[in-house]
Amino acid sequence: EVARNKARLDATFKVWLASGVTGVVDIGGPFWNFDMRDRAAVTAAAPRVAVAGPLISMIADPPLDLGDPPIIRIDTPEAGLELVKRELARNPDYIKVWFIYQPGDDVAAHEAIVKAAGDAAHAAAKKLAVHATELIVAKASLRAGADYLVHSVFDEPVDAEFIDLMRHNKALYCPTLFVEESYELALSNQWRATPEEARRADPEILAAMDDLNDIPADKLPKRVAKFMQEAKPVVAPAIGMQNLRKVLDAGIPIVMGTDAGNIGVVHGPSILREMRLMQESGLTPLEILKSATTNGAMALGKADDLGVVAAGRLADLVILDADPLADSGNLGRIYRVIKDGVIYDPQALMDSIK
Repeated sequence: EVARNKARLDATFKVWLASGVTGVVDIGGPFWNFDMRDRAAVTAAAPRVAVAGPLISMIADPPLDLGDPPIIRIDTPEAGLELVKRELARNPDYIKVWFIYQPGDDVAAHEAIVKAAGDAAHAAAKKLAVHATELIVAKASLRAGADYLVHSVFDEPVDAEFIDLMRHNKALYCPTLFVEESYELALSNQWRATPEEARRADPEILAAMDDLNDIPADKLPKRVAKFMQEAKPVVAPAIGMQNLRKVLDAGIPIVMGTDAGNIGVVHGPSILREMRLMQESGLTPLEILKSATTNGAMALGKADDLGVVAAGRLADLVILDADPLADSGNLGRIYRVIKDGVIYDPQALMDSIK
């Protein structure tokens, strides 16, 4: 999989552009992510890319360690500082913490690790991003200095303390609503490509989404076999959607993001699944558009250059065949994509992928 990803970078860049995405924040991964960012910077048909290095993690995941792990377990603030130092040498756009919470965890001890990483990031003029999907760790992350929460709070409604902490930090909030559904859809073999995904996703990925049809039953992992046997209806994450509306109503900047690369969340066109859920959460098409443009530029660290159409700004634009303020789904009706003033035909980009 790692070898495929490395060999398939140019195709991945093209599916993003073909989907109207001219900037991507790839928020955490192995050290080769820095090489990916460098490759994008010298590739015309590629989005602008911001990255973080390996995730400072509260848990280990040994199967992911192939010599360049995307997550590294950190047990002390001192160990966290050592990893941050290694990452700063590659000039990251973010330092990222994977704040995984398990009942009985010493949250205060973990918060100290996050604070040490955040203080070191801020001293180097870098932002701190944190994966914190439970309210208890989201608030701990914000107390520790988080600038960007890269997922919704999914376990319980956010409260006034959470909102106050977000405001104090001037933090960004990225809901990533669809990724909750994507795993269940994919592992129960209920995932089906949307029309936009059928047109604009990497064809290699689309072909792989049918693999469960061909794997012998006795070779299926038990969890997957159970998912497939039950084939339960997959429902949207109600608490996460309610929290998104609360956070927006409180004036917190919302950044549209998908957590693409997780199974069922394909690079590029899955943004439209995310936008659909944002609209179902009560956001207007204009609010969703702002989350993907003005606020997206903030997440990229390029708010002075991108995010609005104005003289002197970088010419990253999407030309549509339908009004995005009537329905956010019209953002998939792409006629042309402009990146750095260069005009791209989405279909021509897809036709060039082998």
